[in-house]
Amino acid sequence: METPIFSKTAQYAFRIVIFMSNDTERLFSAAYIHEKIDIPYKYLAMLMTKLAKSDLLEVTRGRNGGFLLSREVSEIYLIDVLDAIKENNCTNCAFTESDCDELNPCSLHDVYKVPKQALVDMLTTTTLANIDPKLI
Repeated sequence: METPIFSKTAQYAFRIVIFMSNDTERLFSAAYIHEKIDIPYKYLAMLMTKLAKSDLLEVTRGRNGGFLLSREVSEIYLIDVLDAIKENNCTNCAFTESDCDELNPCSLHDVYKVPKQALVDMLTTTTLANIDPKLI
């Protein structure tokens, strides 16, 4: 079994914003998103609140309210989603709990440097506009 790079929380957050990027003019209710992409409702509501508090989503209250992406899809980077849910640990070492850097490298520091940089580059250059929302 493969171990995913991102936590379940991050995967869900990505799925939410990618799903919403399919129709940027629509107000989405949490119930509708829950029904369409099958994320546990309470978990989805918690994530949508975090995404809204970090200004990735706009919230309209009331009977006909819902959530809307707050920026153009070309302006929302994957790293923004990780930052919003406080899961941007891309600069951390993947192999040790302790600090790992150029001055205090772990045993795999040099081997991991290139793939870690590739991951950071992907997250900081890929926007929702680069992802096909129909893939979720």
